[in-house]
Amino acid sequence: MNPSEPSSQSAWNLHYTRNKSRLGYPDENLVRMLSKIKTTSKESSIPKKALDFGAGSGRHCLLLNEFGYQVYATDYTENSVQTISREYPFVNASVSGNPPYSFEDDFFDVIVSWGVLHYNTAQLAKQILDEKKRILKPGGFIAGSVRAIGDTHLQAQGTTIQTPDLKGAYSRFYTLEELKRDLTGFSQVEFGYTERTPLGKLEERICHWIFLAKL
Repeated sequence: MNPSEPSSQSAWNLHYTRNKSRLGYPDENLVRMLSKIKTTSKESSIPKKALDFGAGSGRHCLLLNEFGYQVYATDYTENSVQTISREYPFVNASVSGNPPYSFEDDFFDVIVSWGVLHYNTAQLAKQILDEKKRILKPGGFIAGSVRAIGDTHLQAQGTTIQTPDLKGAYSRFYTLEELKRDLTGFSQVEFGYTERTPLGKLEERICHWIFLAKL
């Protein structure tokens, strides 16, 4: 993750020391998105490059590898990157804070940004997206998700998360209009929406916008 508030860094570092935070299964929505993208070009058999940005537990690194990508991963937290390097040695993993990033222009064919942008201020999220455009090849894709207005699971007071395992960390909640505005500049964008309740907590809502954007 790339949280924008200083208190967020310690919250996320602690978060990734907990076993329950080390998710092993990919999000089924991302599986469907990646299924729509060709992993090799007609001109070359060289694997395409994919970046799991804000990789967390690394669950989507494994998915990207299974789809045939050469996998890179970045995260804000040392604990996350250490776990990915240990569990998935095929991944080129590194710690990455705020932009600019060290990758070359037009480097990646796909960038996964799953549950990341909303943990940053609106200004920083725009800077991050601008950097992703820079390092993404023309015709490349960003597959992403952000927290949506209506989410109650994080128990946020304003932009401060109150749920115990991330207490004090920062989060925003997107309207669809805000997300569309942030994704201007892409040639094609598809949107979706997901909502679920945690087991045993029917009064809570976990709400996300999902998107697949082509540069």
